[in-house]
Amino acid sequence: MAARTDDTLPLDARAAGAITLLFGPSTERLCHLTPDHLQLGSKHTHLRLGRHPVLLPPRLAGLLQQLAEEPRPGSRALFAQAAPGPRLLFPGLDPGKPISTHAMTQKLNRHGIAVRAAHNSALAALAADLPSPILADLTGMHRHTAIRWVAYARRDWAEYLAARAEDQQEGRR
Repeated sequence: MAARTDDTLPLDARAAGAITLLFGPSTERLCHLTPDHLQLGSKHTHLRLGRHPVLLPPRLAGLLQQLAEEPRPGSRALFAQAAPGPRLLFPGLDPGKPISTHAMTQKLNRHGIAVRAAHNSALAALAADLPSPILADLTGMHRHTAIRWVAYARRDWAEYLAARAEDQQEGRR
């Protein structure tokens, strides 16, 4: 958890790690984010991962705004400006191409953010609180995948309540 607020981490690792920990997008979707996915408002910033934008916590919004506005260091910046296509929040070594999913996963893992665990934890937390259509729209996942996540994370207390009621009845006898 400390990795999300660690100012010694590179800006791109902090931003990518925070998005992964909060919303659990696939690494592929994460790598292809552009400044166009940000919706800047006077008070709030939103990020569009699926069909509908999600409200960002102020600290993450600041990181993403900084990342979107930051000139790229080194000679790659000159090539990136000339590259066709949208500017990427997480550019790769090839101009105009995003960082590879493998490179992003390695970078986050190297900085203490276990991508698979972060992805699964974030989706489980969202699936526990959201119906599957909203989860699918929010994250951009297929609706069948969202249904499986919601079923996996479903809070079914029926067995617990039945066992508790049985224990209480036995205690009264």
